Amino acid sequence: VTVAVANTAPVACSTPSQLIANPGFETGTAAPWVSSAGVIDNSSSVPAHTGSWKAWLNGYGTTHTDDLYQQVTIPVDACSATLSYWLWLTSSDTSKTAVDKLTVTISDVATGKTLATLASYSNLNKTASYVAKSFNLLAYKGKTIKLLFHGTENKSLPTNFIVDDVNIDITR
Repeated sequence: VTVAVANTAPVACSTPSQLIANPGFETGTAAPWVSSAGVIDNSSSVPAHTGSWKAWLNGYGTTHTDDLYQQVTIPVDACSATLSYWLWLTSSDTSKTAVDKLTVTISDVATGKTLATLASYSNLNKTASYVAKSFNLLAYKGKTIKLLFHGTENKSLPTNFIVDDVNIDITR
């Protein structure tokens, strides 16, 4: 009897996966995201990047704070870990100072310590449509992190921070 074995070992760092659950908010609810009331939105006044749903932070023209976050674990054996999302930022505020802000931070769930502020946007960073953003998260492998979008708005003239298709893509 002749037997030929054709097993091949998987190539290291060639298995992709995505860590964020409900990345496009298409369930129509935040879960497993945690969000302020009214953030998960499917109104037609501003379209989603893909699908029907998106996260819409602020836009009230009053003093207001909105949060959107999810906890994920970056595997210790990850070879790459990239956060990506699409952001559309509109504002009626024409001032030359940053008064309405969105920050994107990573914190360590075990300690509560902020590990990094990945990005900060304001009413000065208006875009004509969705713009792709991406950040390397490999430095946080082995940690359970909280990805937080935190929007603050002052008492006059609305600024809209619209986020969609949030992904953390890894390879192992």
